[in-house]
Amino acid sequence: MVEDILATYRRRFTLLESLVDNLSDVVRSDLTGVLHIDRISFRVKDPGSFFEKSTAMLPSGGRKYLNPLREIEDQVAGRVIVFYSSDISIVSSVLEETFRRVESEVREPEDESSFGYESYHHIFLIPEHHKPDRWDDEENMPATFELQVRTLFMHAWAEPQHDLGYKGGELSREVRRKLAWVAASAWGADRTMDEIYRETIKFQQNAQF
Repeated sequence: MVEDILATYRRRFTLLESLVDNLSDVVRSDLTGVLHIDRISFRVKDPGSFFEKSTAMLPSGGRKYLNPLREIEDQVAGRVIVFYSSDISIVSSVLEETFRRVESEVREPEDESSFGYESYHHIFLIPEHHKPDRWDDEENMPATFELQVRTLFMHAWAEPQHDLGYKGGELSREVRRKLAWVAASAWGADRTMDEIYRETIKFQQNAQF
């Protein structure tokens, strides 16, 4: 059963790649002229990652996804990296004018004394007119895609941390403390740069009068 799901996912991979091209073009066009965009990227979920996610289990013991080909929301995902944290709401507003939002979530540590992964995750419906040819020939195609908005500092923390495969308790106490220091430094730098930017804008505006 699981093998059949993976085979189906691999078969439709080129369709997902075509969707990535379409969505990427739209997002790049809509964000043209928006300041402080560092990069825009899209990807199709790797078959291995899809297989791992499709077999995920709930704490109760049941399967997390009954129909992973339909339910997994990040089979196609994009990311917009911006300079400053105040740019996140600007970019998000532009995207919400283009795509119908299903949900939005700010992912950050729940404990106010902790530092770590931060990102703004949006789930949007895939517009009908952006679906590639033969999309409707396949059953159980995804209805949504994920779009993340991060600052440079959020990204600078998240990507190396992901590459390290950091799972918290698997590393020594000293290494965990070092990672915590890096996370806190990125958090502080992110907010300080945004404050400097806003103060600079205020100074420039006052200088005009």
